[in-house]
Amino acid sequence: MTKFFTFLAVPLIFLVGCETTQTSSKSVAIAKPNLSISQEDQWHLMVGKWYGNQPSKEGGAKQWIVERYPNGNYRIDFRTIKNDGNIESSSEVGQWGVSGPVYFSSFRGWLEGDNVKPSDPSDPYNYDAYQIIKLNNEIFEYEHFLTGNRFTLKRVSSDFKFD
Repeated sequence: MTKFFTFLAVPLIFLVGCETTQTSSKSVAIAKPNLSISQEDQWHLMVGKWYGNQPSKEGGAKQWIVERYPNGNYRIDFRTIKNDGNIESSSEVGQWGVSGPVYFSSFRGWLEGDNVKPSDPSDPYNYDAYQIIKLNNEIFEYEHFLTGNRFTLKRVSSDFKFD
């Protein structure tokens, strides 16, 4: 009799263990749909060299030149002009992407000469997401989801440099 209950109980345990609970009744597509033409255009619009120059909340100004590459990598050269006239410069590299109205970046490290000092990829501070406000061949405006900082950049030639 014990063998009979064991014989019935083991398959029953496996069947109950395989049961899944739906987390939502809303259906989803099995696979991600192909990109729309507008998303492809958006990607290609963002590739290239862009320049931003805005006042900082602390006084002075922040300038940056960002170059986004078609492979999803980027480089940004920053120049911060302090109230006292001192200038600080730095450069960073990372990865970028766009999905619908969201532009995002993943900071991967600082440039020190020809070398990259890597950032910590497990640090959430190194990831940013922005709402795209305006994007065309001349202007790119976007707003950081968390800070509310709004940035406006203009497209520049590939040989553009700080003054």
